[in-house]
Amino acid sequence: MRIHAFINYSIADLGMINEWTVNRGHTVTTTAVYETSELPGMDDFDLLIVLGGVMGAYEEEENPWLRLEKKFISEAIKNNKAILGICLGAQLIAEVLGGTVYPHSHQEIGWWSVHFLDKAKDYKLFEGLPQKLPFFQYHGDTFDLPESATRLAESEATRNQAFIYKENVVGLQFHPEFSDKKLKEIVLQHGDEIESGDYIQLPNEFLGMDSNVKGAKNFLFKLLDNFESKIKTSV
Repeated sequence: MRIHAFINYSIADLGMINEWTVNRGHTVTTTAVYETSELPGMDDFDLLIVLGGVMGAYEEEENPWLRLEKKFISEAIKNNKAILGICLGAQLIAEVLGGTVYPHSHQEIGWWSVHFLDKAKDYKLFEGLPQKLPFFQYHGDTFDLPESATRLAESEATRNQAFIYKENVVGLQFHPEFSDKKLKEIVLQHGDEIESGDYIQLPNEFLGMDSNVKGAKNFLFKLLDNFESKIKTSV
């Protein structure tokens, strides 16, 4: 399987997704979309992964490359490509589908429980996944979904934590791909920006949570296995 990833911010890379691709023997290519306008062709990948970033999906004036990225995502959806969006990636997909992305009433940072709705069981991409699990969150924006997308998960702080469009496009507001090592890198770069809040954990509260990282990793690998199975059966 050929995987292509859009990197929107240098530190927000594939993370533990890399381990899965190596284990399964898949090919991975990436585009740092903030550095180049050279994007792959629709026939060059089987799964598109759109990763996170510090910018808002609506901040096109400050980040003009977002327009090109949204156009590509729209084209990929029209071509029925398998797509996984994480954090900003999920927000970009939601906007492309006709939803609205906007600043949340509060930030959500740290390990917070995400509850999957019963309807998630109706989709093959979510088969075998737990109904409730803590995931790492790092976002200040949220989004409304268009009627064409189905909401599949929520947290206490954020109504839209996961959604699916048709049977092949998934958006996750949370980060299942971050290892503890990655979280330490984030703290080094952005730790001084984290301030106490109702849904904000400080670094000393969210670092070193090995059991949470393991749970998120198992979820991530199973979700990617489900994508792999779906892509194989659709070829």
